[in-house]
Amino acid sequence: MKKTKLFLLALLALALFSCKPDPTPTPVDPTDTIKPHPVNLKGVFVLNEGNYQFSNASLSFYDPVADTVANNLFYKANDAPIGDVAESMALVDGKLYIVVNNSNLIYKVDANTLKCDQTKPFKLTDFYSPREMYFVAPNKAYVSDLIGTGLWIVNPQDMSHCGFVETGKTTEKLVPVGNELYVSNWSTYYIDPNSHDSYNTVQVIDMNNDVKVAEVEVGKEPNSMAVDKNDHVWVLCEGRSWDEDYGEKPSLWEIDTQLKTAVKRYEFDGTATVLRANPSGDQLYLILNNAVRRFDIGTLSLYETFNIAAEAGGLFYNMTVQPETGDIYVTDAKNYMMNGTVYRYSSDGVRLSSFEAGAIPSAMLFK
Repeated sequence: MKKTKLFLLALLALALFSCKPDPTPTPVDPTDTIKPHPVNLKGVFVLNEGNYQFSNASLSFYDPVADTVANNLFYKANDAPIGDVAESMALVDGKLYIVVNNSNLIYKVDANTLKCDQTKPFKLTDFYSPREMYFVAPNKAYVSDLIGTGLWIVNPQDMSHCGFVETGKTTEKLVPVGNELYVSNWSTYYIDPNSHDSYNTVQVIDMNNDVKVAEVEVGKEPNSMAVDKNDHVWVLCEGRSWDEDYGEKPSLWEIDTQLKTAVKRYEFDGTATVLRANPSGDQLYLILNNAVRRFDIGTLSLYETFNIAAEAGGLFYNMTVQPETGDIYVTDAKNYMMNGTVYRYSSDGVRLSSFEAGAIPSAMLFK
C-alpha cells in the first residue's frame, strides 16, 4: 500500500467481506488482446496495488496532454500479471523497476515497451518483504523491507544482492539528503506480533560506507517524509491514533539534517497518512481526514482555505506532486475492491482531470 500495512489491510478485507455479500475484486482480464501501449510520451505511471493475496496488481500510464489513460500495461506487454501487492517504482536509465511487496520481488522492464528482457535477469527475489527502492548509483541501490531489520543493497544492472545494512529495525520510506539516506521505521509488528508498541524513529544511513550513523526520535509510526528547500526532512507520523491504550495523535516533525534532531511542529486530530512537498519546497501537502490539505513551513500552519475533500464514498489513498508543474495527483481507492480513480489538481486545488486506474491505485512516478 502507499503504506501497505499488510496486517491492517487483511483486517480491513475481513471487515469488508463480513459486511457485504461476496464482493469480487476486478481481475486482470486474461482474454484482453489489446496490444501493449508504448509509453514513449511524458506522463505518469500509476501502480495499482491490487488486493492482498489476489495477485491482481497492475500498471497504468496517464498522458496529461492528451488526457488519455492505458491500463493493465504490464500484463499486455508480458502476458503475465505483476503479482501480489505492487508497492513502489523507480525509473533509471530507461528501465522501470517495480517492487512487488507480498510476492517478494522486483521486476526490471523497459520503460517504453514495459517488456521484461528475457536475455538478462529481469527479476530479483529473496527479499523478506520489499517496500521502497532508492538508487545510489547505476550499480547500487537500497531496498527497504517491512519484515527485515535493515536495508538490502542490490546491483540493479545484473539484478543481484550484494549486501545488507543492519539497522535493528524494519525499514520503510527512503529520502536522500546529500550523501545520507533518511529511513523511516514504521512498526514493530513483524518483529514481535505481540508488541503493543510502535517505532518512533527515523534512521540515517551513510551511503558512502553503508552504515547507520544516526537515529532521530519522532512521533509514533512515521509513515512518509518530504525534503524542504532548506534540506530539512519533514516526517508525518500516524501516531497509532486508532489505539486508545497505546496511541497518540498524528503529528508533523521537522528534522534538522545538520544537527540530526527533530522538533514537533504540528499535531492533528483524526488520521494523517501521506506527506509530499511542492516543487519549491516551501509548502507541504498531506492527506488529512480524507482530504488534501496544505501546510506552510514558514508559518507552521495549515491553510484554512485549501481543502480538497474526497468524493462521497471515496477514499484518498496516495498522492504525488508533479515536479515541473506543481500539479497534485491523488489516488482514490474507493472500497478497496473496485477499480480506483486518480484525480489531478492544480497547485491551487482546482480539478484539472481524472481517470480510472486499477484496483487500489497507489504509487505514482513521472516519466
